[in-house]
Amino acid sequence: MPVTYGPEHSRPDLPVPLVPLPGLPVLARRVLAGPSPERAPAATFGWAVLTAALALAATFAPHPLFSAATWLTAAYVLARVVMSRLLARAQRRFEPVWLAAQTRVLRGHGFDVLRCTVGGRVCDLTRPGDVESLARAAPGEEVVVEFGYRPAAGGRVAVERVRRRRAELEIRYARFAPDSGRVRFPEASYVIGASGRVTLWSLAGPVVLTPAVAARLRPGPAAVRA
Repeated sequence: MPVTYGPEHSRPDLPVPLVPLPGLPVLARRVLAGPSPERAPAATFGWAVLTAALALAATFAPHPLFSAATWLTAAYVLARVVMSRLLARAQRRFEPVWLAAQTRVLRGHGFDVLRCTVGGRVCDLTRPGDVESLARAAPGEEVVVEFGYRPAAGGRVAVERVRRRRAELEIRYARFAPDSGRVRFPEASYVIGASGRVTLWSLAGPVVLTPAVAARLRPGPAAVRA
């Protein structure tokens, strides 16, 4: 399925979109379900209270207008209840598929590395010597990678920090070196947050680090070319 957010929008808190309904006009959806699923039950309850008030008025002050209004609002409330249930069911089917699509985007995206340390020592990913030291670090050595992402369009860069043992980090050289180091999370995933409307990301698993050193300048034969 088409993804909602491209790689440049990769961040922890993506708004979860509503399930697309190509056969239902936008106006009809807003009339029957409202602009927000969270507020739909309260709105439906309000219409139900109005229907009860009209029915009460028609009982104590019989008039064709009250009767017609009662039937119309009752039909509208019933339509809202049915539509809400159908939309909730469609949303539950849609979200796992959407999450899987956005997870693929996240796993393929390389974030710009702002800072990298190995055993507490700064590693400059633009210097072959530092990259060689990283490549030769002991498997249990702690590597801390700080990378940036934009929390919203036009927003300031936010910083995320991940820690791994050297054995959990793969150094992968590019044929043409990027301007800065890049970090990627091939087993990352998105999940729905507690609110149900915004995602959270999990950056668990191995890390792929691409230094700003071209493959022809790689310091050792153990490196993997991307």
